[in-house]
Amino acid sequence: GNPARDAKAQAKADKAYKKASRPWFKKKRFILPLALVAIIAIASVAGGGGGSDQDTAANNSSTENQAPAAAQNEAAEKPAEEPKAKAAFPGAKDSDVVGEAGDKLKLGEITVTSAPITEGDATLGATLCTAVTVANGSDETIDFNAMDWKLQSPGGTIANTSFSGSDNMISAGQIAPGGSTKGDVCFDAKDAEEGQYVVLYEPVFSFFSDRGAWINK
Repeated sequence: GNPARDAKAQAKADKAYKKASRPWFKKKRFILPLALVAIIAIASVAGGGGGSDQDTAANNSSTENQAPAAAQNEAAEKPAEEPKAKAAFPGAKDSDVVGEAGDKLKLGEITVTSAPITEGDATLGATLCTAVTVANGSDETIDFNAMDWKLQSPGGTIANTSFSGSDNMISAGQIAPGGSTKGDVCFDAKDAEEGQYVVLYEPVFSFFSDRGAWINK
């Protein structure tokens, strides 16, 4: 045989053997598909992560937008508090029945009137007086007394009735059902002031809780 040809054939055979003996992960036909699979997997993970972050951001934004809206709705549904009415006079009670001087005020089943205050007899000192009427509309006999009346000055002093100031002072007694009584009630006025006076009627022995108040301006 030809030695040169045999050597060449042997070299070719050795090369083929070495190629066939290489590990599978060094062969090109395996490396390329594996690289492609790895690229696809990385892209999938990156894409999924971004979507999750976007969804989370969107949800957070939606929650933040809903919070102010909920607060606004709650504020709109809550009724506004009504401003507290100014008292008719200093020391006025919620249960007071208040009117202007000369008004007829209904206190329970009793109708009471206090005329505008005027200067009374000053023989024993200055006084202020008011003509009053008490009408009993109930089915029971009621008591009346000059001590049921008081006068509140502009400065807030509340005075009891005086024993002078008029010849027609109301006294003390009882009023039968359907009956009435009238007379003057006077108060010491030696320290008279300018401003608003309030005549107060609050019976000592009373079966109703209302207090009458007549404002004299």
